[in-house]
Amino acid sequence: MDRASSVPVFVACLLLVCSLASAQATVRPTPRVARAWASAVVPALAPAGSKKALSASTRVDLGFIGPPEFPSSGVMGPGLPDESHEVVDLRIFGTGIGSSSFEGELGQLTTQRGGWEVGIGEHKNRGLSFLVELGTEASFYDFGGGGSPVTGVNDPFNDVYDTHLAGRFLYRGAGRLEVYGGVQLGNAGEDAVGLDDSVYAGAAAALRYNANAEFALLIGVAGLSRFDDSPWILPYIGFDWRVSEDLRVKTEAAEIHADYSLCNDWTLGLEAVYDFRQYRLNESGPLSGGSFRDEEIRLGGSIAWEVREGVTFELSGGQILWRELVFHDGDAGELAETELNPPYYMGLGLKVSF
Repeated sequence: MDRASSVPVFVACLLLVCSLASAQATVRPTPRVARAWASAVVPALAPAGSKKALSASTRVDLGFIGPPEFPSSGVMGPGLPDESHEVVDLRIFGTGIGSSSFEGELGQLTTQRGGWEVGIGEHKNRGLSFLVELGTEASFYDFGGGGSPVTGVNDPFNDVYDTHLAGRFLYRGAGRLEVYGGVQLGNAGEDAVGLDDSVYAGAAAALRYNANAEFALLIGVAGLSRFDDSPWILPYIGFDWRVSEDLRVKTEAAEIHADYSLCNDWTLGLEAVYDFRQYRLNESGPLSGGSFRDEEIRLGGSIAWEVREGVTFELSGGQILWRELVFHDGDAGELAETELNPPYYMGLGLKVSF
């Protein structure tokens, strides 16, 4: 498919993203380790003999930046040569979510986030690849204009942090079938919470079938523990389609992405993502060691500029179409659950690959 015919497909992808962006009733977010590997083989989708392949850095997911991705080259399947190389990725990111009022209640909320991630591993076209990732994200919630959804509490918690450690593997044999998976551990909450109360875990395992050099199907199962609630364990499916030399569309579980390469250095992106955060709260705070959950579905666009090889700046923006906050008290259980009117967001990011 040439560049001219890729444009209407890109527009169709936008319509697909919009139609699926309100899927909170039928899907659930997956842990980080379930998201990485469909993105990890972006260049491997380049057709044989192609003069240009999308860089792994073209996956733009700024406000809630995804895990580091493995670069590779060539076509998928039996035609890959036996090559390997080390991977080192560093990401720095930040995002701001505009002021939004609570539905049917007084009060407003603005949110800012920022953090970093570093990933180190080894990628092989044959055999076992691995990646170890460490990262931290800080989130700042500002409740104003009437207080928070928790009755009688204006500021239910202070700044919150999420530090995670994750390990992933990918096994590629001589055929078209690949196996991947991973495990993650995180510590999320306010600054004074103990590790015994603030640790969560996630895991995923999946099979990926490379039908040809442009199309792959995947099916897997993922699980994620939740504070003060039962864990999520769910299957997920997806596909990874290199529509043309310039356009790639991928879906898995609760995410849809479309990337369009304008030229060697610039890439446009569209996405619809269901995201999930949870935090343990201080024992000395108003909610007595309870927890706070923040779920959202966002629809956005992005642009990435590869300044030089291995260095990419990213800019994103869009709207959070659905957002729900849930507050739990350490003793009394769920205290409040509320949705917010859709706010806009903007994000910036920098990725450096060695």
